[in-house]
Amino acid sequence: MTPTPVLLPLPDAQRTAPVGHWLWGQDYRLGCSVVAVVPAQALSWHRVQLPSGALRPAARLRSVLEGLLEDQLLDEPSQLHFALPPGATTGQPLWVAACASAWLRDALQRLEQQGHTVQSIVPEFAPTDQAPQQLWLTTQTDQAWAMWCDAQGVHQRPLEEHLLSAETLPPNVHRLPVLAEPALAHWAAPLHLGEVALQPTAERLAQCIHSPWDLAQGEFSKRSPGLRRLAQGAATLWHAPQWRPARWAAFALVGAQLLGLNLAAWQAHNQLTTQRAALTRTLLDTFPATPVVVDAPLQMERAVAALRATQGGISARDLESQLLALASTRSFQTLEGSAPTSLEYVAGSLRLDGLGLGAEAVQTLQNELRPRGYSATQLAETLQLEVLRAP
Repeated sequence: MTPTPVLLPLPDAQRTAPVGHWLWGQDYRLGCSVVAVVPAQALSWHRVQLPSGALRPAARLRSVLEGLLEDQLLDEPSQLHFALPPGATTGQPLWVAACASAWLRDALQRLEQQGHTVQSIVPEFAPTDQAPQQLWLTTQTDQAWAMWCDAQGVHQRPLEEHLLSAETLPPNVHRLPVLAEPALAHWAAPLHLGEVALQPTAERLAQCIHSPWDLAQGEFSKRSPGLRRLAQGAATLWHAPQWRPARWAAFALVGAQLLGLNLAAWQAHNQLTTQRAALTRTLLDTFPATPVVVDAPLQMERAVAALRATQGGISARDLESQLLALASTRSFQTLEGSAPTSLEYVAGSLRLDGLGLGAEAVQTLQNELRPRGYSATQLAETLQLEVLRAP
């Protein structure tokens, strides 16, 4: 899709004019891709010759340009944005475009806030390497201008009714073909200009799209094409009127999901609170002497173990239970002539040395012990049994 050109307003007009009232190359549309056209009155052109190595890195190029242009600029170099022509090289004269960076940044931000994607930034007029070929009569903020371009730069003369005469313009532009906005065509006769053709503003801005210049350099460099397309699609979805029903549907769906998640979280919290209260009641009903409930399941397990110990019972962690579980497995019973050389029992873990079990035998033993609530692992020549869960 061809982007829409828009002529950025001059600083004084930019503060008050809404984006929709700027000069657009066609009807104003929300969320469209645009080419930002910098008006001639906002740009200055300077001829410089870059020294070798000035183009890289970007920070060095900026400092070189500030040093070369310091005596040619009316404003502080730090407050200006500089742009080089396409294919710029060192060692030969070239044009540098300069404009106020804060003004340009604000204009681009206002476009993006309206959902527009700025594809490029181009000058309204740019210098050429030849004699002037055309004269333009244009208006900008209610001021009429005569414009022409040549190898000396971009030239502009304000046209005032009381100063209108043949001497208003230099002789080398007399009789040049004229492209005039319809409201300014009548000014060509007093200036003794050549043949006049009408060119509406929208048509002139459309031609700016094909300018070889792109002022989006330095801090205004364009993002990658993928990110630009993504931002453009997001802006279209967010602002385009035809997507309004889809946006409302998306908002409703997100709201329903958030409401459902909050409801599910509330129900899960209530269920967890109920289960914790049930465990606490069970602990206190079974062991009323429990002073403080901190971790009901763990306190219940320790209380049961203590009760079993006082009554002479054995648990799954005891040595007798582990030996009984090991002896009841077929894998252990089929071991002929094998007996452990040592046995160690520490804190519920049983270790047996010298059985010499292979990997397949250990795997079979693990499969048999697991249903009984034990795990079996072999480290070097040591077989270790531990409680997996309470049987």
